[in-house]
Amino acid sequence: MPTPLLHTSAAVLEFDRLREMVRGCCQSELGRQAVDALAPTTDAEWIERQQQLTAEVREFLRAGGGFDFGALIDPAQLILRARIAGVALDPAELRDVVLVVDRAAEWREAAMHPPQAMREGWPAVAQLSSDIEDFTPLLRYFANKFAPDGSLDDNASSTLAGIRRETEK
Repeated sequence: MPTPLLHTSAAVLEFDRLREMVRGCCQSELGRQAVDALAPTTDAEWIERQQQLTAEVREFLRAGGGFDFGALIDPAQLILRARIAGVALDPAELRDVVLVVDRAAEWREAAMHPPQAMREGWPAVAQLSSDIEDFTPLLRYFANKFAPDGSLDDNASSTLAGIRRETEK
């Protein structure tokens, strides 16, 4: 993020109003937080990069591409908590982390294989997305472990199935 300016014409140019309009288009709290962090800048390189990313995403949408950013959360605190010995995430928290990982994997795939109808490639988006890891093994591990209501499925593990059988007796 570029260094914000201390003295700007942002009020005259209605920057806050523009930011609120963009914020209203966000599908997740994570997106709204990113928009809230925007500030006027004179960093020409950053501005040019944002313009390039915008043009590439517009071309992606024109070519029939799409992506659902809804319900994305910042999993950082959950991941930090899960790294503490003896601490476990509850099923809803674990499901939220898996959802973010799944969306990251979907975006990685879209970035690597944009719609064929795109006239131009998308080098800025591809570069921005290049650090996303391949989460296939993790997602395979969690496949079919959550019930539609978000709880752990009885077949999530043999240990859980045994505990539930004992509880039912």
